[in-house]
Amino acid sequence: MNTFASSQIVAAGSTAFLFTGVGIVIVAVLLGTFWFGSRRAARKPTPPREPQPRSDSWQTPDASQTSSKRSDPETGA
Repeated sequence: MNTFASSQIVAAGSTAFLFTGVGIVIVAVLLGTFWFGSRRAARKPTPPREPQPRSDSWQTPDASQTSSKRSDPETGA
């Protein structure tokens, strides 16, 4: 009788069952975090529809603000 070979078959079957169980748990956790994240995103307030002042990231500062902050290199002022 070769009990070593039969014990390897049983061990391989239990290992496959373990990996299947771990895989199912990982998939359940990923689905749960996706569900939780989508619920949190749905609760966020929507941004206002009307344009906000200086909302464009490429907007330059107003001329009145820059002229008082910059000094003229020729006059030294």
